Amino acid sequence: MKFLELSIYFSKLELISSRNEMTIILADLLKSLGKDEIKEAMYLMQGRVVPRFIPIEFNFAGKLMQKVLKGFAGDEKIVSDLFEKTGDLGLVAEQIIKTKTKNLSVKEVHVLLNEVALLGGKGSVEEKIKRVAELFSKLDKTEAKFAARILVGNLRLGLSDKTVLDAISWAVAGDKSQRELIERAYSVRSDIGLITEEILKKGVGSVKDFNVEVGLPVASKLVEREKNVKSIFERLGEHIIQPKYDGMRAQIHFLRKGFEISLKAKEQNGFFDGQIEKQTVRIFSRNMESLTDMFPDVADAVAAINVDSLVIDSEVIGYDENTDTFFPFQETSTRRRKYGVKEKVEEIPIKVMAFDLLYLNGKDMTLEKIEKRLSLLEKILKQDKTGKLNFSDSPVVKTEKELAERFAKYIDLGLEGIISKKHGTIYEPGTRNFDWIKLKFTTKSHIADTIDTVVLGYYFGRGTRAKFGFGALLLGIYNRKTDEFESVAKLGTGIKDEDFLKIRPVLEKIKISAKPKNVKVVKFLEPDEWVEPKVVVEVDADEITKSKNHMAAMDKEGRGLSLRFPRMKVFGRDKEVRQATTAEELKKLFQLQKK
Repeated sequence: MKFLELSIYFSKLELISSRNEMTIILADLLKSLGKDEIKEAMYLMQGRVVPRFIPIEFNFAGKLMQKVLKGFAGDEKIVSDLFEKTGDLGLVAEQIIKTKTKNLSVKEVHVLLNEVALLGGKGSVEEKIKRVAELFSKLDKTEAKFAARILVGNLRLGLSDKTVLDAISWAVAGDKSQRELIERAYSVRSDIGLITEEILKKGVGSVKDFNVEVGLPVASKLVEREKNVKSIFERLGEHIIQPKYDGMRAQIHFLRKGFEISLKAKEQNGFFDGQIEKQTVRIFSRNMESLTDMFPDVADAVAAINVDSLVIDSEVIGYDENTDTFFPFQETSTRRRKYGVKEKVEEIPIKVMAFDLLYLNGKDMTLEKIEKRLSLLEKILKQDKTGKLNFSDSPVVKTEKELAERFAKYIDLGLEGIISKKHGTIYEPGTRNFDWIKLKFTTKSHIADTIDTVVLGYYFGRGTRAKFGFGALLLGIYNRKTDEFESVAKLGTGIKDEDFLKIRPVLEKIKISAKPKNVKVVKFLEPDEWVEPKVVVEVDADEITKSKNHMAAMDKEGRGLSLRFPRMKVFGRDKEVRQATTAEELKKLFQLQKK
């Protein structure tokens, strides 16, 4: 397939708001791909050249793209004026580029973009600009529009994983009947290029028996909620509990012989500086992004364990040895950085609280019962001599009273609450059911849990807040059925002066010129500035109420749900936006609140 053809498909997709129409067009695209270009096309569709879990980024800021486009426009002011008007460097490229297409293939463009992503070292910025300019000299305006968006990380197709998985099913079956099987395969092998290639080449049955593979992130098992100890015990009876830590979810993979990297980079002009190297440990976040470089101390500790291969599910949490207390999430999350890692390792020591075992010495453990997984995990972690790797407390509670006492004990230790786990259960990646139940401690709130919301936009500050550039955030929740974000609250409480200073630069980077097509909000609540739905904010609130102003989980009478007196707890939770609280979950929390 030519890159121009792919770009035309992208043009069709960005103009459509109907998820079903998007699915059908995407399915047609998949059927049009040659068998040797499926992976490359799928990664480009995600605005990348590799799967999300491989930490290779373009690092091509908007200012660099403006420099590239200046070379074609001949005048920097033309570029800056167009960008100020459109807020989209893809549209700027589309208006400025006047060259004719050289009919590069999808694979050829992928190779050139891959080389740009791998450039590093002294002088690499200038070389990146040169290579991108060379690429644009071979593209027409439509191709340049999407190449520019891919490079600056703003493809704007509105495609979710849900839509892509539906489209794969549609491409091979003509409907969504194979979606469940495909989603299960994606849950254990989270490489959309690999999954799509396997299915389009060999049929959907080829992924039926996919199991966990060390080195590829597994979709996290999720939890349901209950209002109190009594409700949990009535549902589960005797069961296993574990403390709930306010840390960063970390899935740790270890392979003694090392992970094979299939991507090769051709060194040119001495700029490639070895960003890809053999690893024995990979660490992934809740949304399957790489955390490996941020936790070298964890990687060293895991590598010292006497096993051949291993996958552990855990929480990484900052720990103060002097006071024997844990740091809050916001402090732990400062370990998540590209530079100054060594200094942060010393400043924020951490503990890994491991609570499940997914893979051991070549065997997928997710189908084993929880009792066996925990027993093996405890034995393995006893080998650790560093104090970094800890087996999460996992007692069996036999009575409701014992459950209440354990819950109180963990709260007294400064932890968030408990996760109750049913006897004899397996680990089902990406699922949410009552096999695992969360209970968090709340004081002022009537809600059984905090709410993970998504920032949809912001309102300009007034009075003393004018100096910060914004005064309140418009928040939404995710509707899994419609694949849309629905407004749930306007948040201005709980944001400190220092928070405003940290939040504003984040908002500036994701600011866009118009409302995203998958966002639902009533007209009079529209914010002064829209942002891409990319940031998750954890909030507490007094209660969930019925509202005619907000559209979250709207009922047949046209009343949605909203949050009364929302207060910000964490800006920038370690979640992808479609892992935020859903409309269905909000309904359940509303019902629990009534109890």
